[in-house]
Formats: sequence, structure tokens, C-alpha cells
Amino acid sequence: MSQVIMMFLFPIGLYFYFFVERRDKPKYQKIFDDFGEKIKQDSALNNEEKREQYTQMLHQNGYTVTESSQTKVRGEKRILSMSLLAMSIGAYYVGVLVYLAYYFWVQKPNVVEYILEDD
Repeated sequence: MSQVIMMFLFPIGLYFYFFVERRDKPKYQKIFDDFGEKIKQDSALNNEEKREQYTQMLHQNGYTVTESSQTKVRGEKRILSMSLLAMSIGAYYVGVLVYLAYYFWVQKPNVVEYILEDD
């Protein structure tokens, strides 16, 4: 029974990777871009308040703030791809070890960076 499940996990993972995750990635990035534009256009906030808003947004979404200066705020987060994990399980469990090694040591984190302009 487990062989049958594993046989279907690889194509299901392929479908979700190419038709769901890759399609939704720009939508996910657009949330941060729209928030950045909204804060940038708000003239009632000074740079310190803008930096605080950006930092708060990154923390609420699970990002680690790696750089916060007078001119920019930068956050990083590793995103676990469930579709790639399903494909690696479909590759008879050896793929899971390969994917987890990739996730922890090779994968570059998703970076969101906001640039603060002078008032």
C-alpha cells in the first residue's frame, strides 16, 4: 500500500510545484511590495516609524530581520516547499534526506528588503 502512495506522491508534488507554488510566489511577493508602497506613500510617518512598520510586518510573517539601518530594513526566511518534499518522498525516502540537506545547507532564504528614503 505504501508503494502505491509513494508512486502517486511524485506526480502530485510535480503538479503542486509547477502549477500552485510557482504561480503563487509572485502573489506572495506582491503582498510585501504593496505594503512597502503603502508605507512609502504615507507622508504622516517619519523614517523611524516607517522602519518600525517594516520590521513589524517582517516579524508577523515569520521573517528574521537581518539588517536594520537608517536606510533599509532586510528580512530573511527559509520557505519549506511541501511539493518538493512530496516529490522527494515519492523518490523512495532517499529523496527526503537529499531535500532536507538542500533545505538546511544549500537553499538561499527568501529576502524581503525595504529601502527608506530621506524625508
